[in-house]
Amino acid sequence: MVRTQSYLLAVALLAAVVVVLLMVARVVPAQRSSVLGAFIAAEATNGSSQPTPAVTPIAAPISFDGLQPGRTNAFGLREGLVIVNAIYDGAVESFTASLQSLNDPQADPIAPITIIPPLDRQGAAAAQITSSGSYVVNVERADGEWVVTIAQPGDAGRAG
Repeated sequence: MVRTQSYLLAVALLAAVVVVLLMVARVVPAQRSSVLGAFIAAEATNGSSQPTPAVTPIAAPISFDGLQPGRTNAFGLREGLVIVNAIYDGAVESFTASLQSLNDPQADPIAPITIIPPLDRQGAAAAQITSSGSYVVNVERADGEWVVTIAQPGDAGRAG
């Protein structure tokens, strides 16, 4: 029981640190009109467009948002740690999402996140990327507004 509580506290702290880092790096504005709006840092995607493979790793944290299941546009990740944060404003249905490699479509999903409303509205996961390449966020379940942010340590200070 104590171990589970410690784990949940660590995940919550990690999510808070990432949000603060995004605000300090001016990727996410500190003031927005809605709770979810504060976490939106990229163009909206509706999940219906086909991903375009990207080979350049992200130089800064990126965000995707939508209202329904689908895949985001492709983005590059380098080998190393990746942190995925999600905010979800669905009413009933749970939210599930994960990273998927475009270079190896048969690979297992990476950093899966499940958010179950109304108890939870946000979730986070971290994973080790073992192969640089193109990735997408695969949102498997959603019935409301969601935002997913992907970051790799050192993004804010990297030269683009």
